[in-house]
Amino acid sequence: MPRYQQSFSIYKDIETSLLVAYQAFTDLGWTLEYAGDTSIAASPPAVFKTKDFLVVCREANGVLIAESEMLNNEGFDLLKKNKKNTNKFIEAFSTAQLTSAHVLARHKEALDTLRQYTQQRAEQEIKDAEEVNAAFNLHNSNLYLTYSIIGINVLLFALMAFNGAGLFEPDGWVHIRWGSNYTPLTLSGDWWRLISSIFIHFGIIHLLMNMYCLYTIGVYLEPFLGKQRFLTAYLCTGVLADIVSLWWHTEDINGAGASGAVFGMYGVFLALLTTKLVPASIRKSLLQSIGIFIVYNLVYGMKSGVDNAAHAGGLISGFIIGYAFVPIIHREKNGQPLKWITFAIVALTVGITAFYLLQHSVSQKEREQAVASVKEASYRDNEKFYTVLQQFDDHSAMVYKILTDSALTNLTLTQKIDQEALPGWQKLELMFKETNAYDISPGAHEKAAVLSEYIVLRKKELEIIKQIAVQGELPELIEQLNDNRTASSALFEKVVPTKE
Repeated sequence: MPRYQQSFSIYKDIETSLLVAYQAFTDLGWTLEYAGDTSIAASPPAVFKTKDFLVVCREANGVLIAESEMLNNEGFDLLKKNKKNTNKFIEAFSTAQLTSAHVLARHKEALDTLRQYTQQRAEQEIKDAEEVNAAFNLHNSNLYLTYSIIGINVLLFALMAFNGAGLFEPDGWVHIRWGSNYTPLTLSGDWWRLISSIFIHFGIIHLLMNMYCLYTIGVYLEPFLGKQRFLTAYLCTGVLADIVSLWWHTEDINGAGASGAVFGMYGVFLALLTTKLVPASIRKSLLQSIGIFIVYNLVYGMKSGVDNAAHAGGLISGFIIGYAFVPIIHREKNGQPLKWITFAIVALTVGITAFYLLQHSVSQKEREQAVASVKEASYRDNEKFYTVLQQFDDHSAMVYKILTDSALTNLTLTQKIDQEALPGWQKLELMFKETNAYDISPGAHEKAAVLSEYIVLRKKELEIIKQIAVQGELPELIEQLNDNRTASSALFEKVVPTKE
């Protein structure tokens, strides 16, 4: 956390200097926090209820050090408030006056009281820490499982990014190929997507946020639950979150990310925090921090693009699973293991999942269409080809506008054909020839070949129209024009069938 310090001279001796520092903090109206044999600390008034800064005056190597530190995990001190706090304290120290022996004695008594309070608080913090360590089994466990899950997520993200998934702007088709929760495929046999989707993410920010939240909760829950129950809760809540997401969304979704499982773990912890398994000394603070996390993320999740249904599904299923773990943990503390509940949770999750998938399965035709779409999207030059098609559509619309503009004279019509319509078709003809080297589907190559033939006919059509503009509506020219348009329409029907 950002901090700033500055040294200055001791006033007479260290004890007198601490008394002067006490007076300076009092003059500033800052709240005294603790004191030791060679240090004293206070916090400036907070903007909100939480403390923002801690300013410490301490002795080091024969000089005094004034140091200000930010307390709320800030990355930078952009406004240089630490420096301002330090300078403000040093200025107050230099002007502080111990006006009489009575004031000196009173400050001495207050300083000793603060030291006693500091000692008591330190002893209580040690006691609370030992109680927390005993309750959460922190001394006798590690975070290997949490680290492993994070490692799998990071490794998959790196492999997918190499495969074209995108670091910041994800390609959803790549995610589908790697196992995202894509409705028509999940509901037509790819049940494994309910698990694989928990480990892949849409962009690096999505990954980092989920992994940070997983680590934060894993620090407590993995030692507390044990690895088997931790993994059970993570996978089961992740799968159930995906099921709720499929149920909630009436249209097809392409979902991925660990957030459903992470919310599930927060739901588990929330349930455990409402029991006496967690020491009362920390229960309230943990409930507050988890409550803030849950409320903030659910509110934030109301914005478009965030799957709040998965969040809610994970949270609720995690809360239920958390309560199911309570009797197991109680019995284990009394030396009476109760392992069947964990297997019952897995079996119930599998049963709910199988029932939903069977009740909401999609047709084989929908699956084939989805598979075809995924395969179509796997070609490298699809975007380039779509750009050519878009230019084709734009130019077709422009030519149609020219040919249907009744305000044009024969002369201006001919000029527009020569200057705009024909050059555009010639350019597109070259572009479609270049698509022969594109990595696109066989169907797209066939479409490009048909449209190339179509362009040849459209160019011929414009030449006939120019002749009509010069020679008049001769029967043979009108017949040629109609034949040409019939042929071009037939070609166009091959790639864009008329809707019936």
